[in-house]
Amino acid sequence: MTIQDLLEEAYEDTNTSIAKYPYTKGLKKLNEIYSEVYRTIVTTQEDYFWTYWNTDLQEWAREYKVEREWTSYINNSWDTVYVPWIEKVKKVVIRTDEENSYELPELSDLEESNGMKWWKLKDNHIFLSRTPEKTIEWWLEIQGIQNLNPIEATDNEEDAIFPWHSDLKQFHKVLKDWLRHELREHKQDTEKSDRAKARYEEWLEKMKRYISQRVQSIYYSDVQK
Repeated sequence: MTIQDLLEEAYEDTNTSIAKYPYTKGLKKLNEIYSEVYRTIVTTQEDYFWTYWNTDLQEWAREYKVEREWTSYINNSWDTVYVPWIEKVKKVVIRTDEENSYELPELSDLEESNGMKWWKLKDNHIFLSRTPEKTIEWWLEIQGIQNLNPIEATDNEEDAIFPWHSDLKQFHKVLKDWLRHELREHKQDTEKSDRAKARYEEWLEKMKRYISQRVQSIYYSDVQK
């Protein structure tokens, strides 16, 4: 089912005229509540959206861009690899070997490092406090909290809503109930609008309980702002 299918289903269920309430407006409202639900999840358990991405450690390069929007590239196996949008950087690590051991490797002493953090964040860039002496592929890893792209009408529901979190499929109902509430409220169908809102709130509470029960062990780094 695409997001357009989801909209059409809700419009048909609530007998809503697209002439009076265009699909574009319905999609906008759906994205607004999608963003609110995301914030609810982050407030309940921030690390639920923990993610990471790797980039090359570059010789003599101390500055590295943090991807704030979803991007993709083709790897050596000709597979499409998606880089998540990181809203909040929590940790920067540098690999020391192929076994994924996370310690700072030997770096040059071009700068005095006493009292300095190993890295700092400024705008959309990570600055290392010391300078790498050689280039090593995939050895710089950025860890943080994933943000979400707005959903589009042509998107597949399962791929677009909370991507990489298939366990949340059971809570897509939260968005669907809110959309029905919004459409019925627009038609001033108060009784059915209130019932849809009550279902939305019920499922939102179920989702919050589900999220809060998940346990994730993450080691934190302070972010210099």
